[in-house]
Amino acid sequence: MAIVFDFEAGKGFHFTSAFARHFETEATGDRVFLPGMLGNGFIQEVYLDNGLSLCLHHYTLQQELILRRHGTGATEVLTMKFDGRRVAVRSKDGPQQPLFAGRSGCEVQFGTSNFFSEVTIPPNEQINFLVVVTTRRSLLDLLQLKEDTSAIGNTIRENPSFFLYEGMTREMERTLKRISLIDETTNLSGLLYQIRTQELIYLLFATLLSRKTGVSLSVDEEDVKKLYQVRAILLADLSVPPYLPELARKIGMSQTKMKQLFRQTFGDSIYNYFQVERMNEAARLLRNLSVSQVGYQVGFSNLSHFTRIFEKHHQIKPKRYKDALEELP
Repeated sequence: MAIVFDFEAGKGFHFTSAFARHFETEATGDRVFLPGMLGNGFIQEVYLDNGLSLCLHHYTLQQELILRRHGTGATEVLTMKFDGRRVAVRSKDGPQQPLFAGRSGCEVQFGTSNFFSEVTIPPNEQINFLVVVTTRRSLLDLLQLKEDTSAIGNTIRENPSFFLYEGMTREMERTLKRISLIDETTNLSGLLYQIRTQELIYLLFATLLSRKTGVSLSVDEEDVKKLYQVRAILLADLSVPPYLPELARKIGMSQTKMKQLFRQTFGDSIYNYFQVERMNEAARLLRNLSVSQVGYQVGFSNLSHFTRIFEKHHQIKPKRYKDALEELP
């Protein structure tokens, strides 16, 4: 049975202190080590000079843990969660996922702190994720976007309630790993936390600034739950392209709003997002299956069509990709 930790991260809240009290363990400074019955590892809070605070989770659990953050109603505070886990979303039985489920692995979730969030952390896996907390003003100062008119600048400055999703790049994963290795024996650890965290934020916003999005629409918790439901339905069966009218009916949202909010949240149209995930799955399947088997499994009856789409996404034909995999030691 999962262990649940509920909290409300308002003004003056310290996650490590609250966690230590709840589990009757000791917090040393801003670090709390997990009690043996829960797992092995620690949670560390770090407060930086530029209005950023960090909460780093680095541990392996003995049993499932659910972290539930209840929204405070305040939208001035922003959170960025960098999740370094690699757990594929494949849920044909139940497409509805909790908000901030964190089950798709290697992802970043950025938005206002007024949402309820739930993170389910499985046992027997090395967990490495970082939550960065800041304010709109501090982030705009850091990014030097105070006078910027880009979509992301306007979102941070004006949108009262928003949520954005990005997949983590390899550079983000490497930087997150470097942050997790900083400890009390590291020389100039405070400076290093500052540098590495700013590097991580830079990598995220370099990606977000490249998005081709227009007006930033406000979203509420129910909207985001429905958008995650769309995403889960897409990923549940990558052999069947989405039919938007049916998808909108399933989640109870107009087709126009669904398309606008999905693009705003995930940075791409529903169909393009599906196609990228489909081709990523095809690349994974080529490790063990033939090109024709893979094409059929991801929904292509025409092998030439599959080859063209795969090459468009990966800049290499599937046969050459498979041959290259087989040549690896």
